Amino acid sequence: MIFGAGTVTREVGREIFLGFSGIAIAIFYLLTTIAIGLFVWAFYRRFRKYSRGRPTARLSLKRFVRALADLGSNRTIAKRKPIVGIAHFFVFWGFIVLLLGTTIIAIDVDIIGVLLGRPEWQFWHGAFYIGYALVLDIFGIGFVAGLITLAVVRRRKPARLDYTRVDDVEAQRRGYSLDDNAFLLLLLFIGVSGFLLEGFRIAATNYPSFEVVSIAGWTIAWLTGPLGAAGNDAARIVTWWIHSLAALLFVAYLPYSKGMHIIDDAANLAFYEPRSAAVLAGVEDPAAPGYRSIADFTWKDLLDLDACTKCGRCHEVCPATASGSPLSPRDLILDLREHADAKAGLKLWYGPGATPGHGDATEVAGTVIAADTLWACTTCMACMEVCPVGIEHIPTIVQLRRRLVDVGDVEAGLQSAFQSLARSGNSFGKSAKQRARWTKGLDFTLKDARREPVDYLWFVGDHGSFDPRASDVSQAVARLMHEAGVDFGILYDGERNTGNDVRRAGEEGLFEMLRDANVEAFESASYQRMFTTDPHSLNALRGEYPTDEDVLHYTALLDDFVASGRLTLGKLNGKATYHDPCYLGRYQDEYNAPRRLIEATGLEVVEMGRCRENSFCCGAGGGRIWMDDSSLEERPAENRIREAVALGDDVAYFVVSCPKDMIMYTDAVKTTGNEGVIEVVDIAQLLERAMEVVPVG
Repeated sequence: MIFGAGTVTREVGREIFLGFSGIAIAIFYLLTTIAIGLFVWAFYRRFRKYSRGRPTARLSLKRFVRALADLGSNRTIAKRKPIVGIAHFFVFWGFIVLLLGTTIIAIDVDIIGVLLGRPEWQFWHGAFYIGYALVLDIFGIGFVAGLITLAVVRRRKPARLDYTRVDDVEAQRRGYSLDDNAFLLLLLFIGVSGFLLEGFRIAATNYPSFEVVSIAGWTIAWLTGPLGAAGNDAARIVTWWIHSLAALLFVAYLPYSKGMHIIDDAANLAFYEPRSAAVLAGVEDPAAPGYRSIADFTWKDLLDLDACTKCGRCHEVCPATASGSPLSPRDLILDLREHADAKAGLKLWYGPGATPGHGDATEVAGTVIAADTLWACTTCMACMEVCPVGIEHIPTIVQLRRRLVDVGDVEAGLQSAFQSLARSGNSFGKSAKQRARWTKGLDFTLKDARREPVDYLWFVGDHGSFDPRASDVSQAVARLMHEAGVDFGILYDGERNTGNDVRRAGEEGLFEMLRDANVEAFESASYQRMFTTDPHSLNALRGEYPTDEDVLHYTALLDDFVASGRLTLGKLNGKATYHDPCYLGRYQDEYNAPRRLIEATGLEVVEMGRCRENSFCCGAGGGRIWMDDSSLEERPAENRIREAVALGDDVAYFVVSCPKDMIMYTDAVKTTGNEGVIEVVDIAQLLERAMEVVPVG
């Protein structure tokens, strides 16, 4: 209905400024201009901050399409938090539709009606208006319901939303919670006041029949009916101003608050590279490796910092955090954000930041982010996998570690490992000639792939070669390959550590030296395909070596042999739980072959609560296996064994498929007092046991 001078004409539609004077309308447009101006200025300053970051190639159609799917479905938010995901889905789409609704009004009234002066082109009436009103009410209801659900979740204070730091740094974080609550409540206020405005308007205009499609507004109008037309109209005018001012406040507030994530997160997902941790960027300047100051960060790194919504999911899954170390991925990102904002002269509305002194520092590694915080990371990638907005924590941590290595701020055990690797090509400091000593326990001889051609070249790795607990597994794998009739060989003393963990510990030069030595050995060998028993080596060989080989993990190879009948198994009795190695699961997306092999032995697989993508790290990755962990409240491997034991006494086997896991978990079984309760066993050892029970004849 269009109202004017006390008359009513029966046309489907409504007037925006019903009963408003020209001065009131002018004031509204002035306030709108101010709000948009504040938004544009702050957005420009943020964009300028990103533009100062170093360049990095992230534009691709594939990433853009994936981001649209992630945003549209909210699947990254729903991952492991279905209630939050569903609520956010309705908030997201409610916000988008309501924003589009406001844009439609601006186009119809301001652009077509005022600027162009072509009322005959206006479309916001008739059937279009009815459909518009119905759609906006439906999505508006979802918007409000979703916000109320999220408010209830926040009210219950899950541990991940506790902003208490995990280190000893004193910081005032009340502003974070204040901003979270202000953002949510302001959105909720806008949604509720919009429905109230709609209800007052419908009641004040004598319930036009076509407004019945405005579901929420029509309901509110019947409830406010006793106020009468005059009372509802007065309430309408007051509510119109309250609602409009709240909406304009939101526009101005957005880039100075958590609300900026609405824009930043969409962009961050569009530029997100899930393989950035598996295939690390190299060093551009060998004379100055890593990130010294915030000026060394790329624009994507800086965008990462602002994209963080403080949801705490990374904090919740981090093995370093759970172990009592000073690292929380969330705290690390927030500290870097505060530092970047301070350097750019940006402030959020509630203050300059939660941690004092960040604006004064120049060095990032060891100052803004403490060295022991950076060394605590296991590079397990749990933080990146769970992050709903595409933050890439690990590449940033590695860049900061590179700086620590460059200035010599390295943990003693790690420094010793570097020296052994540089001198001997392995972290044990053993002679290269001892690398194949484990083969002496076999009753057959392994071929040297450098001297005679083989179908499969086996890259054994350091721990599978030198540590007795893991070399027993190597012998089992060798016997299985021999039984399956596989033509395979090894590099003997030509093999070196792949450097996967060396690189993630920040020693890029040493990684390149090890890589080049291995590539030279590969070129001297004659083989068709390569496999490895070490997921850490698998990651480096697949993505960080200058080859296009599809290197196999031994479980994929054995899975094929069992399925094709090249290995015949009997049936074991009992139950087992399987631990997904970080570098086989999250890094290489292999979850099924190991489980098929366990089931092929007749054992029932009982999953731990944290499994597959959500698997909990053993604590060895990223060079941590070489560092002192005596100060931890509880080692990650001990935490994991307790989780497995809690499954029940009938789960007899803790199955692994990584040599580092074999080492870490056999130790953890002892230190937790669970010897005789659960047995750590490799998949290859399980297969051998199953072969022993095959009936003869």
